[in-house]
Amino acid sequence: MTLGLYLIVLFVSMIITGFYLNGKSFKNVTNIFSYSGRLVSDFVILEGFGATLINMGLNGLIGITYIISVSGDFNGPTIGGILTIVGFGAFGKHVKNMIPIFLGVFLGSLTKIWSINDPSILLAALFGTALAPIAGEFGWKYGVLAGFINSSVVLNVGVLHGGLNLYNTGFAAGIVAATLIPIIEAFRKDDTE
Repeated sequence: MTLGLYLIVLFVSMIITGFYLNGKSFKNVTNIFSYSGRLVSDFVILEGFGATLINMGLNGLIGITYIISVSGDFNGPTIGGILTIVGFGAFGKHVKNMIPIFLGVFLGSLTKIWSINDPSILLAALFGTALAPIAGEFGWKYGVLAGFINSSVVLNVGVLHGGLNLYNTGFAAGIVAATLIPIIEAFRKDDTE
């Protein structure tokens, strides 16, 4: 928990600094939540550095809250996952498009044989937020589905590369996105006809 407390202090200070730089207001922060997260979503250019810093701090607190709520451990990989979420809080990730991914991984733990606080599943949830633009673009239900599917793919995709790919969860997210997006678009096209 020492590392968790350090990160909480860091992320709260990011929010306070962002609040100060944003003219002592939370103006434009809610605007960030309206973006899908698809390229190019550079929040610094779109909404300003202060609002972006607030979003980054919020993302960090959401990541910490997730780890604590599932009784996970704060270790090097999970902290790296949290810091990745924070970093991409300036370029597409926000609360509205990340939470559906976490929910999908959580639902996966209820229906599959692994535990929600297994180290590999914690990383699947944190790094699986690479799928956040799916939730932002197509809606939270598809984000939950993407998280649910990704929680299985990330555990099995290592066979494809024999452990030589150091970014296994990103590779798995890419496979899920490449498979799921055409299916979603096909169903959406049928709905509009």
